[in-house]
Amino acid sequence: MKLENMSLKAKLILYIVIGTLAVLLISTAMTISTVTTQEENLAYKQATEMAKNYASEFNGDMEKNMAIAETIAVSMSSYDSLSREETSNMLYDLLVEHPDLLGTYVAYEPNAFDGEDELYVNSSGHDATGRFVPYWNKIGGDIQLNPLVNYDKLDYYQLPKETKRTAITQPYYYEGVFMVSFVSPIMKDNEFQGISGVDVSLNYLNDEISTVKAFDTGYAFMVDDRGVLVAYPYNKELIGEKTLYDFGIEELSTVSEDILSGNSGHVETIDPTTGEDVVMFYEPVTTGNFSFILVIPKDEIFAGVQNLSNKLLLISLAAVLFMGGFSYLIALSFNKTITDIVHDFKTISKDAVKGNLSTRAETNVEKDFKEIPIGLNEILEAVVTPVRDTIRLTKSLSRGKLSDRSKLEAKGEFKQLANTLDTLAESLDTMIEDSNRVLTAFQHNDFSQKIEVHGEGDFGKLTEGIEKTRITLAQIMDERKKLEEVRKKEIHHRIKNNLQVISSLLDLESEKFDDDAVIEAFRESQNRVVSMALVHEELYKSQDMESIDFSDYLMKLVNELSYSYMMEKENIKVKLDLDIVFIDMETAIPLGMIVNEIISNSLKHAFAPEEEGEIFVYLDLTNGKLTLTVGDNGRGFPEGMDFTQTESLGLQLVTTLTAQINGTIELDRNKGTKFKIRLK
Repeated sequence: MKLENMSLKAKLILYIVIGTLAVLLISTAMTISTVTTQEENLAYKQATEMAKNYASEFNGDMEKNMAIAETIAVSMSSYDSLSREETSNMLYDLLVEHPDLLGTYVAYEPNAFDGEDELYVNSSGHDATGRFVPYWNKIGGDIQLNPLVNYDKLDYYQLPKETKRTAITQPYYYEGVFMVSFVSPIMKDNEFQGISGVDVSLNYLNDEISTVKAFDTGYAFMVDDRGVLVAYPYNKELIGEKTLYDFGIEELSTVSEDILSGNSGHVETIDPTTGEDVVMFYEPVTTGNFSFILVIPKDEIFAGVQNLSNKLLLISLAAVLFMGGFSYLIALSFNKTITDIVHDFKTISKDAVKGNLSTRAETNVEKDFKEIPIGLNEILEAVVTPVRDTIRLTKSLSRGKLSDRSKLEAKGEFKQLANTLDTLAESLDTMIEDSNRVLTAFQHNDFSQKIEVHGEGDFGKLTEGIEKTRITLAQIMDERKKLEEVRKKEIHHRIKNNLQVISSLLDLESEKFDDDAVIEAFRESQNRVVSMALVHEELYKSQDMESIDFSDYLMKLVNELSYSYMMEKENIKVKLDLDIVFIDMETAIPLGMIVNEIISNSLKHAFAPEEEGEIFVYLDLTNGKLTLTVGDNGRGFPEGMDFTQTESLGLQLVTTLTAQINGTIELDRNKGTKFKIRLK
């Protein structure tokens, strides 16, 4: 069944019930997920803290054993008066006082104890070398004294000797006992004398480990930094023989690598003994090369989490069922009121179709729905009033009374209806006024004033005719302007050509003379003509025929002058730094001639023959002020000479032309000659 074909009652029930259930289900799922995640984190944290606490306890035992070994070393370093017998008795007393110890001992370098090793060869606590190496131990059960053996190659002696530091050996078997040695170097005056140490059987670790319980069936074991089992409650024959790598479980290999690096952590894996899914938590025992590993079955560590999830699920299910039923009852209560309102709508619409706008809706309904029939009745009143006013106004317009307007205080589209009728009367006056404005502009040759008010229908023919006339006249004026621009271009083109002819004639005429001064005068005149011709050439190429790109003009002028003089001044470089500036012809021609005169003077007088130098032209436009700088780094303008009073025609032209364009000119004699012309 399609949704659009369902009854309102069915839709209400569907939407309310499904919407409520969806919200409850989503919120329930999020709540369960959040709570279970928190519980899981709490379980992990609890197990991690348990592993840390056990590791700390074992670390305390290791520190105690290490402290005994260090105390013996300090005592032997501090007291020189102890005899071999007194030292041996001290070791015996320590072994008796500390039942957890397996053995106590010292081992001295040859003759390091008292220099009398040869007197003690093969005596009690000595070997065939006579070295003092007493080893009190309980390996056989009772306390006995034996000389230490293999000290020349085993770690318990060689490690502190090499490092000069306290050390713990790797677990090892000695006479059938799995043990570890805590050894400390005996030093005098920073010289190694021997070692002191205690042996601890690792059987006590296994006894302690067997008492560890985690949750219901969890257990613990210990390994050294190589991953070798040193305490294991199951399969004790594996102790000292098997490593974590040997179990062939990838996660245990990763744990072994972490332990080797001294790291802690946890990993989900398979118990190599039971085959169950477990979580292993491992913590380093900081004193010694061991790590404590706590093994807890996953179903035990998450048992509380699962119970909590089940309880939350039952509570949520009950809430969903309750809210679903409650939502169904709410939907039914909504439906009755809505059905009554729909019936009123049908009755009013049928009467409206027949032209009867007096029918009204029943307003005696539930409070929350009361605004619907009241609003419907207000709509009917709002429709009837504009209809009656429209009938009155259209009758007035049909009689030619264009001054009559709507008197209705309407809103929205009803207001638009009244405004439309008012606009009809106003549009005629507006069109006449707008057309008169355009026609008045025609009388003053202004054809840019467009018809702004365009009528429609027959009124449109009037406004369209006036607009077409305006466009035609505007096109005629545009054609006249284009012809005027062509005429101006032709004038500038001819002036440029005539100036070029004059330049060529001056060039030809100069060839008739041998006097350098006369030839130079011809060349100066020729350059002045070229500077004016370039202005007309730029105007001819410009878009508005009124202004030129002066920066482009200056580059061309400098090129012309360079071509004119560079045959003689090949070592002179020209530097340009020009802002893009557009100026009119009245300013461009004088400025161009000024640049021509100054650069010509620089090329002629600033540098000796074959001398290298630089001529520069800068054009800067800042805050509406134009600054033209022209100069060189040559020999400089003569001191004491006033450039405004010189008899040189070129400098007279520079001064006169600057005044002609209302500019100011300055001369800077520092490092050559620099003229700076400023214009507003």
